[in-house]
Amino acid sequence: MTAAAPVTRGRPRHSSIDRGIMDATVRMLGDVGYQSLSMAGVAAAAGVGRPALYRRFPSKTELVVAAILNLTDAPEPVLPADTRGALAALLGATADALAKPGSMAILGSLLAQETRDPELIAFFRERVFAPRQAVVHALLQHGIDSGYVRTDLDLEVADALLFGALLAHATLGEPVDAAWRDRVIDQVWKAIASVGPGLQ
Repeated sequence: MTAAAPVTRGRPRHSSIDRGIMDATVRMLGDVGYQSLSMAGVAAAAGVGRPALYRRFPSKTELVVAAILNLTDAPEPVLPADTRGALAALLGATADALAKPGSMAILGSLLAQETRDPELIAFFRERVFAPRQAVVHALLQHGIDSGYVRTDLDLEVADALLFGALLAHATLGEPVDAAWRDRVIDQVWKAIASVGPGLQ
């Protein structure tokens, strides 16, 4: 006997409205920052009524977190089998995310809220930064276990060398193109590899 489908209460969600709200939120974060962003402003920019917005997102924090997750919700890059190539792919994917219009302005606006809204920052770090860090650490650990990376490697320092350099370069407004990323990978790999720099 087939189980009955669950009954969905309330009005059905419309993906076009959801997309409009997300786009408007990201656009306004880049234009006016988190502090000046308002639910009423987002509703007007998205062309929806405030009740429709509040049904989806009861607070500004929930709205902004959802928008950031939506902005960073790109397919995971296909990682090469070798550790060095996989690190280069992850660095490239992060560079692409930072290169999206408004990304750096949004990041700065959110980090400026650390003392005003620590819950927002904690959630942002937990949902956006922590998963990426876990992937990098697992990749480096795999390299250690496979014999390609030094066994005494400090995972957090290696992560910071790679992605901290990327963030610093982007903050300065410098290009983070493939040639620059290759230079970073070359230098970091020389420091962390247990085998020749041209190997895995």
